[in-house]
Amino acid sequence: MGLFIVEQIVNGIVAGSVYALIAAGMTMIFGVLRAINFAHGEYYMVGTFAAWYVISKLGIDYGTAIVLSVAISAAIAALIGRLVMQRLVNAPFQSGVLATLGISLILQNAVILAFGGGYKMFPGGWLDPVEFLGIGMAQQRIVLVGAALVMFGGLEWMVRSTHMGKSIRAVSQNPECCQIIGIDVEKVVRRTFVLGTALAALSGALTGPINVSLYGGMGESITLKTFAVIVMGGMGNVRGTLFAGWMLGVAESLVAGSIGLQYRDSVGFIALLLMLMCRPTGLFSPKARF
Repeated sequence: MGLFIVEQIVNGIVAGSVYALIAAGMTMIFGVLRAINFAHGEYYMVGTFAAWYVISKLGIDYGTAIVLSVAISAAIAALIGRLVMQRLVNAPFQSGVLATLGISLILQNAVILAFGGGYKMFPGGWLDPVEFLGIGMAQQRIVLVGAALVMFGGLEWMVRSTHMGKSIRAVSQNPECCQIIGIDVEKVVRRTFVLGTALAALSGALTGPINVSLYGGMGESITLKTFAVIVMGGMGNVRGTLFAGWMLGVAESLVAGSIGLQYRDSVGFIALLLMLMCRPTGLFSPKARF
């Protein structure tokens, strides 16, 4: 029984690291735009498909494929950021919802048209087994957790110590004041959007070998789970996102192992409803943005 609990917790931390990596980008975008990016799961999907394509069609090794998939996704995000996202700076909340839902449909159908609607098998990955705490697992899972820790450490350093990070924090607190003192708010929004998208794409490329199969609609459920994570962590609170992602991942893993795998996806919805009813500001202080 003890080994079972440890195994479910470890599996939950792995899944939670994926949620946290994706949610970090979404909560940063929310911080500067005050808008939920409902297309965020599609960038996760684009990152996975980009890695799949360069490996299976171009014969590139998996490590290089990760870098290329992030670069491709970031290039797409830069175009969308300039054409759409920067125009949402002073737009009503409804405009952001409709715009990102439209982008979601466009990206999803573009991938289906380009690669077909069937399931694809993901080649490559670091799948050699290793033992951790008496539990056998693929190296890819350890890489995922390590990547999440490194990326969150890097984000913390970036927002605290760099000019870009300080600009992001300033815009998240008062975009009108930033415009008055000469900060290019639209440029900050574009850069934040590209960074957030790159994190989602990185997560997609890293989880491809674990998911094994991929398809055009794989981003929808990720968007919903990511939304639950950022609500739990506190809207706009990047540091709270990691712990909220781990909490959701462990809860899902325990439910799947104890009750049944078919109940796993319901955990995120239940957590979201309970959080909105009991503590809508999230588990962590909303004042601690970034």
